[in-house]
Amino acid sequence: MSRLNISFDWIDGSQIQGAELAETLASLEVRIDGKVVTRVLDARAKTVRNRIFAPIYPLAEWLAVNWWFLNHELENPAKENTPAFRRRHALGANLEGYAYPNLAVMPSGRQTRLVWQPSESQWGYVEFLSQGEAWLDTSEFQQACKDVIEGTIFRLLSRDVEKTLLQQEWEAIQAADKDESQFCETVAGLGLDPYALDSQLEKWIIQLANRFDHSVLPEAIAAVDPDAVEEGMLSIERAFDWAKTSGSPLNNIDHLRTSTDFAPPPHSPHPWEVGYQLARRVREALNLDGTPLPSLPALADALGESQESLENTTRPMDFPGASLVDGLTTRNPDAAPTFAFRSLRQENRNFHLCRALGDFLKRSSPSTLITRARSANQQFNRAFAAEFLAPSTSLRTGVSGSVIDEDEVGELAVEYGVSSWVIAHQVTNHKIARVWQ
Repeated sequence: MSRLNISFDWIDGSQIQGAELAETLASLEVRIDGKVVTRVLDARAKTVRNRIFAPIYPLAEWLAVNWWFLNHELENPAKENTPAFRRRHALGANLEGYAYPNLAVMPSGRQTRLVWQPSESQWGYVEFLSQGEAWLDTSEFQQACKDVIEGTIFRLLSRDVEKTLLQQEWEAIQAADKDESQFCETVAGLGLDPYALDSQLEKWIIQLANRFDHSVLPEAIAAVDPDAVEEGMLSIERAFDWAKTSGSPLNNIDHLRTSTDFAPPPHSPHPWEVGYQLARRVREALNLDGTPLPSLPALADALGESQESLENTTRPMDFPGASLVDGLTTRNPDAAPTFAFRSLRQENRNFHLCRALGDFLKRSSPSTLITRARSANQQFNRAFAAEFLAPSTSLRTGVSGSVIDEDEVGELAVEYGVSSWVIAHQVTNHKIARVWQ
């Protein structure tokens, strides 16, 4: 796992207006795994250096004001490129006119993804040169942020600067008890400000904790439409109820789970790597080797289930207000696994069934959601499904060379019964070949 180091030294800022800015002027360096995120080309000095000179206050205030978002608002395709989402997650957005690196923070549960890109500052004569991506333990990321926030507050207090927005925000966050923290996490997951909700929506959100399993709620709020929260959550709830009472149970899958230990290692690597590993173990348990599973009958035969059962299991239903939900897993009153899925093409239905299969085999939770958000669990189950349906070992011997074109990707997709997108990602992520475009 990557390591984050944020270091700063206070310097004289008496020439700057605004006490909170003047008293927190510093030289700042940010390193991730030894890579210098703050490496800049200074056009006026005609030098390249690893530190920038800027007040730390705007950085600390941004971390505090967006604390709940930075730790609990997951990425999804509907909002990751919106200006509001960028303001909450991109360091370089709206920071008092000072130059900060183009660094984005994306939480995904126990891990947090940091992405930084080269950029030119519109506020100064510096150009940020570094780029990269890293995954941190969320606890380490939080501690690094706390060090910046609390170090800045201590500096302000030592210089008799009080009652700033930073201090007020941080006091409110630190004073939150367990119930208030859970509420703020839920609201921020929806992309809403926990401290600026209307009373009706506030009351409704409080009820959610009692209506959804604790493992389902974060995945659900990451996938519902922000403008149709209540409709989306109710449709997810109805889908769970339908699956529990009307879904076709898959008893052989339940037997596979109880007869083999598929628990991930205690210190798991990245979630997608856990998905790859589990898929290989399940294929081994089913004696599949590299055999393609290009159709529903082939998948049914491999799993020891009837084709009719899988057809019933994957028959489509609607998720109004939750357009990013593709399916779910749960258990019926007899404790047998049941599923529900969105209306999709057959190849996608097979893929999402395998995503649900990975969730069911790995997790102790009775219910899970299959969504298009980028949480750790969604990354896990997407990787599981890709490796289970299109195993990398088989693809490695099946490609024609180190570079393949779109036609070959399409042919492989037909052979393995998956989308071209799955094949392209498999050959790229496992460094099997480069897809020529």
